[in-house]
Amino acid sequence: MKSLDRYLLRQSFAPSMIATVVVTAIVWVTQSLQRADMLIQHREGLILFLRLTVLIVPSLLAVVIPFALFAGTLYALQRLYSDSEIAVMFASGVSRLRIAAPLLLTAAAAAAATLWVNVDLMPWSYRLLKHEIHNIRADVASTVLRSGEFTSVGGRFTIYVEEALPHGRFSGLLVNDYRQPDAPSTYMARRGILRDTTLGPVLDLADGSVQRVTPDTGAVDIIRFTSTQVNIGDFTRQGGSFQLETTERYLPELFHPDMSNEWDRKNAGLLIAEGHNRLASPLYAFAFVLIALYALVGGAYSRRGQARRIAIACAAAGGLRVAGFLVQGASAESGAYWLQYATPLGAILVLTALLAGFDRRLASWLAGRR
Repeated sequence: MKSLDRYLLRQSFAPSMIATVVVTAIVWVTQSLQRADMLIQHREGLILFLRLTVLIVPSLLAVVIPFALFAGTLYALQRLYSDSEIAVMFASGVSRLRIAAPLLLTAAAAAAATLWVNVDLMPWSYRLLKHEIHNIRADVASTVLRSGEFTSVGGRFTIYVEEALPHGRFSGLLVNDYRQPDAPSTYMARRGILRDTTLGPVLDLADGSVQRVTPDTGAVDIIRFTSTQVNIGDFTRQGGSFQLETTERYLPELFHPDMSNEWDRKNAGLLIAEGHNRLASPLYAFAFVLIALYALVGGAYSRRGQARRIAIACAAAGGLRVAGFLVQGASAESGAYWLQYATPLGAILVLTALLAGFDRRLASWLAGRR
């Protein structure tokens, strides 16, 4: 690698990394605030909350990396342009494509990172996130039994806890069990703990008494106990299995939907389109770098600055990515999945031809024909 290549790589790599970190952090904060309700409603610790929000970072990186590379490339080229280094390179006989070579190498690294996120890291993190949320919401102690509240379970018995403690522990319990209408029972206990067993949730009560009504005589018997158990199997977990969304699936699951599953049958086109999008989206890293290059080194030198060119480049990059999303939706309906690759590849080919001076050669040829 020549010194020019190393210099251009250094100039573009640092701004791209800074843009990736900053933009990801900003978006991560906004996304994590949407999950703050879990910290409040389910009384989970801050460490678990942070762990859950960190799991959304891979999905952000898949979108942020190409745009951060675009921003870093624009910044580096603008600084080289303002310091007249681009003009010196051109005066030394360096072509536009020669300047583009090391920047496209950075784009290749960004594309490889985006592909890894799309293919492996994002579905892994989203699956883990969904399992964590599922387990939290299925935790009876944190979602149903609350301090100072009466909770009716399955219309068969009612539980009151004076204080709900972490890890399924309670103090000051009152349990009214009327699953047998002719012989209802009322438990009072100082302490209790909820355990998950193969028979379902079981409430272990300690240091209390139980009042039972004798069916024949109607007399109330009060029995003190040191420890006893109450099966509260009507507390069922919220769903044993759950449907995997598109973001939670690996490529084989996207390209080969399970036709025995009703959701997969109805959304087969959507799943396959998502699979092709995972493979096509890294190509936008190359397209964005070429847009930045053409905006700043593709035209004539101007002493008035490059604000207009930068604005047009930003609009072009944003428009290209929006077009990619629209094409993804259209391909899911039509089955023309190749259009997802044609969108960034078409932009890459056109921009490469422009940087190579094909437009000037074509204009010269047309002028000669006249």
